[in-house]
Amino acid sequence: MPNVESLRVQKNFGQEALLLARKLGFINRSLMVTTKEDYVIIPLSRRLSEDEIRILECKLKIINFSYEDFKPKSDTPKTLTEALRGNLPSSLFINLPKSLDVIGNVAILEVPQQLDQYKHVLGKAVLQINKKIETVLAKASSIGGERRLREFEVIAGTGKTETLHREYGCVYRLDPVKVYFSPRLSTEHCRVAHQVMEDEIVVDMFAGVGPFAVQIGRSCKNVTIYAIDLNPDAIKYLMNNISLNNVEGKVIPVLGDAREIGEKNLCGIADRVIMNLPGKALEFIDVACRILKPKGGIIHYYCFEDEPATLERAAEELQKIVISSGRKAERILCSRFVRPIAPHEWQIVLDVAII
Repeated sequence: MPNVESLRVQKNFGQEALLLARKLGFINRSLMVTTKEDYVIIPLSRRLSEDEIRILECKLKIINFSYEDFKPKSDTPKTLTEALRGNLPSSLFINLPKSLDVIGNVAILEVPQQLDQYKHVLGKAVLQINKKIETVLAKASSIGGERRLREFEVIAGTGKTETLHREYGCVYRLDPVKVYFSPRLSTEHCRVAHQVMEDEIVVDMFAGVGPFAVQIGRSCKNVTIYAIDLNPDAIKYLMNNISLNNVEGKVIPVLGDAREIGEKNLCGIADRVIMNLPGKALEFIDVACRILKPKGGIIHYYCFEDEPATLERAAEELQKIVISSGRKAERILCSRFVRPIAPHEWQIVLDVAII
């Protein structure tokens, strides 16, 4: 271990000493700060000037200098670029993914075509920079089918895809290979949950493993959420997540088609309907209108739209279907871009008061 000159301060001044060391630029960043008994010991990169010593004495009261042994900092890479240096042609670095989705300890990448032959190298690099990740998946298809699933390829790690994902105080068990789940909607789950009032009845028409329903159940003491999904795997995980988050009796899982369940069992009961099925939600507006109470309620409507005029066009389309369903969109409570899904294409949400 390197033996270098160091600054020794009492522990109660440790944080302030580190801030000063970084500000004045004398901390040796290649070595680890250490503690011994009641002292914090900071490795120095150079000898301090008399002015710097006076500043330290003024701020930290008692300081001492000594030579100490320090452990070198780990050279573990912090970014994909660092991890791939030497393992990927430099001309391809421009094609590196700008982001990845992390669901529990599973990472999901969209690998550009230019990097396809290096996808396993890319997967190993992801494991290097994030020690919590156990499996790295590459998207192998677009989302499709009634169950909103896509195909994946394991490109690194154990290959285990069932995981526990934490979000705003809730925990979800799921397998992204078997059920639809997007960690990019975490803010949206929380936003909607905090609008729900006590004693409301909510219908989540496309509930998945329960990110909306469970959040609402955790946010309200007295609430009933009917969480519908036609994917048996999603309902299986939803039932598990109801138990994990202690929302039994609040969240009621329902296996089946949202149209059939809504028209047969849920007409006229809901204060609020959640419609997170962006590709097809418009086809279910008539059912959502029938699910709402006769006095009306709120629909959280999600869709995909291309630029320009995305929000305005979505509102016009929604209003037409609502009117044809015998109801009226009294006002748009909120319209916002949720996330980009492609160049010039967005997932958006409209919170609409229906009468």
